[in-house]
Amino acid sequence: MTGLIGRIAELFKSRDRATDTNIAEHASGPISPSAPEVRRVITAICAEVARDQRYRGGAVRLSGIDLWERLKTGPEAMQVAVALNTVIHKRHGGLDGGTIEETRRTIASQLFRKKLPFTGDQLAGPIRAWAEQPHLQYGMAGLSMIGAAERLLDGQAPEGALRGALEKLRRRLTPLFANQPSGEFDKKLLARVKALLEPDSGDRRTLPAGPFAKSLAPWLAALDATDRDAWQALLAYAASAGDKSRPAAKWVVEGQVLVDSVREAVVAARMIAWMEATTPDPTKADPSLDILRGLVWLASAWVQPGLTGAVGRFAERCFRKVSGVGARSVKLGNAALWTLSASADVDAAAAELFRLRTRLKLPSTRKLLDELLTIMAGRLGRSLADLEDGALPTFGLARDGMSTHRLGEFTASIVVDAADVEIRWQTEDKRSLKTVPAAVQRDHKAELASIRQAAKDIEAARAAQALRLEQSWLEDRHWDAATWRRTFLDHPLRRQVAHALIWRFEGPDGAFDAMPQGDCLLTLSGGAPIPAAGTVRLWHPLDSHPEDVLAWRNRIVALDLTQPIKQAHREIYVLTDAERSTDTYSNRFAAHILRQHQFRALCQARGWSFDFLGGWDSDSIPTRPMPHHRLNIEYYVDPVHDGQRSAAYVPLHLTTDRIRFLDNEGRAVSLETVPPIIFSETLRDVDLFVSVTSVANDPAWTDGGPDGRFGDYWRAWAFGDLGQSAETRRTLITAIVPKLAIADRLEVADKALIVQGQRHRYAIHFGSGNIQILPSNRYLCIVPGRPGKHNETIKLPCTGDSLVSIILSKAFLLVDESRITDRTILAQL
Repeated sequence: MTGLIGRIAELFKSRDRATDTNIAEHASGPISPSAPEVRRVITAICAEVARDQRYRGGAVRLSGIDLWERLKTGPEAMQVAVALNTVIHKRHGGLDGGTIEETRRTIASQLFRKKLPFTGDQLAGPIRAWAEQPHLQYGMAGLSMIGAAERLLDGQAPEGALRGALEKLRRRLTPLFANQPSGEFDKKLLARVKALLEPDSGDRRTLPAGPFAKSLAPWLAALDATDRDAWQALLAYAASAGDKSRPAAKWVVEGQVLVDSVREAVVAARMIAWMEATTPDPTKADPSLDILRGLVWLASAWVQPGLTGAVGRFAERCFRKVSGVGARSVKLGNAALWTLSASADVDAAAAELFRLRTRLKLPSTRKLLDELLTIMAGRLGRSLADLEDGALPTFGLARDGMSTHRLGEFTASIVVDAADVEIRWQTEDKRSLKTVPAAVQRDHKAELASIRQAAKDIEAARAAQALRLEQSWLEDRHWDAATWRRTFLDHPLRRQVAHALIWRFEGPDGAFDAMPQGDCLLTLSGGAPIPAAGTVRLWHPLDSHPEDVLAWRNRIVALDLTQPIKQAHREIYVLTDAERSTDTYSNRFAAHILRQHQFRALCQARGWSFDFLGGWDSDSIPTRPMPHHRLNIEYYVDPVHDGQRSAAYVPLHLTTDRIRFLDNEGRAVSLETVPPIIFSETLRDVDLFVSVTSVANDPAWTDGGPDGRFGDYWRAWAFGDLGQSAETRRTLITAIVPKLAIADRLEVADKALIVQGQRHRYAIHFGSGNIQILPSNRYLCIVPGRPGKHNETIKLPCTGDSLVSIILSKAFLLVDESRITDRTILAQL
């Protein structure tokens, strides 16, 4: 190999030195197998890839291979010879197989993308050979060759052999019948080939065919000639980006000239309307949506009101899953994410990306978001944490979390509190209204839509901030006192969230816990000033003695607060003797039967990775990475193979097994060494999985499911002993019951809320929410519906536990059975 590299190095010393007559002969003509030096170069690169295992996930890495780096910077004649020889000859030195095939394709693709001096006759052979491939999409580096032909011809018609090769490719791509379906790849490739063969046959401003372009036609036709021409040119340019994963910087700069001819603000406003009105259909290809994708890319250079939020919402809609199909449009969604990462509107765009990271569940999309945020932070010279803290916009809110908008004779106020965002209406004389005034709906439609959208954006940001704070326990995040004050108390949105939470302040004189109250602090013993120095982090119940935790719970209830996350009433999980005995695993949540589809969705929502398990070759373990602590957590599950299945033959149910904590080497660690908060939060997640997705909550399993073989499990967990989450729920309901209008009809028992109805006494289980009629313990099936009006008067001290509301809703329903109209329920009474 050393001799070969030396030979190539010698060849690269001078482009004019004729060291190999075959290469000199074939650099400007067809390549023949008699070019041994070229063939040996290709073989050597392929062998290097195969030896170093540079083939991963369908991609080959050539960077770092010495011979490849020499080739790229060597004589162009040699590069042309290698590109053509790689495409035409499929075997090199006896090497073959998938890795070699992919390596040759990568070599050719990268060289054809360079501006090398290919001739028309040189390109004709490989293009003709590509046209004869059984699968164009997966064959040779064809798109790169078409790109080389486009650069060579530069708008001129092809001649000779190149024209013949392109004609052959066009015939291959043209459907035999007008109604014959054609794939998206073939359609776009055919359009490029036609443009090469007939460069002057059409208007360069012609838009691609498709429903989206068709919807624009009436609007374009209504414009005056000057505006229509400017828009037509811009839209056609936007559609010209092709199948690239992201735009070239030059493409964006050149497109800005066309944007300026229309006016950036006008384009942004129209774009926002188009994005809001567009919902991609993954079952129906629409090539004309490339127009919208190109406009989204161009928008990366703009700072326009409302645009960044609209791009973020469009990305979220594109990644929304269609059952049995997948995401609506990964291509459009990725374009929107790239635009946000490259946006000139830095803070707003970063806030959108962080919000989307809490909303988008697809693992590949989350990975892309992490990569884009890391790149964005690096470009700005900031850490991810600093980027997130500084990115959240104020949304025009005042310090009290309100923004006021005048619409005619009425005032709309967007009001933010710790757990919600609402719009309140007032008349000129300050009289409150329960609904939107009819005059506003009639005369101020655009302003009303804008206010409603602003409220939705603020609520999305509020929820994202609450979730991010909840995750701070897992990341061990803390702030210095000055930064904490600036980030939370001085920001009008975060201020509302922070005031409903308990914080731990640590300084040289010790630590204390407090809640913000105005610009001071409220401790369990009284008021206190905000320290000028020290660190601040979110308080966790594990930080305090049980009596202090109880005191904070009572304080939250007394203040009539709703915490944005479950904090004071948060469940705590500590090591048991059984777990100390097993040492490296916990069986606390083993032997449950879970609904697989709901379990997977909840895993994704909580940051766990898990794919469906079934009868195929599948092997997925629910896993939660904890990079800050260099741990990976696994919760073992298995499918119930001989049970019920979905239409896609996916088992509907799983059985659960042990929980393990692994280090970065994949070794199970002792549970004693796991940080207590990490252990507690992990088991809280798993408890949530079980309590929400267990078949014990499914009325259809009262008979034990298929063949009745799980009846014992259903009965044991539907009305059995309480787990930690159910115990916490019991404590929470105990504090709420005295405030209810029906308190005299309720009794908090060990396992259930007892309700005295007109006909019977009922027990509503704190763990499952299931109901038994006492004293016979006969099961009463009531499927939860929408919350009743009574729920508006129940203020819970925290969010995050919907079963609390369900239990209380059932209690209100059962205190007076005469108000029940559902025949299914009445038949059971």
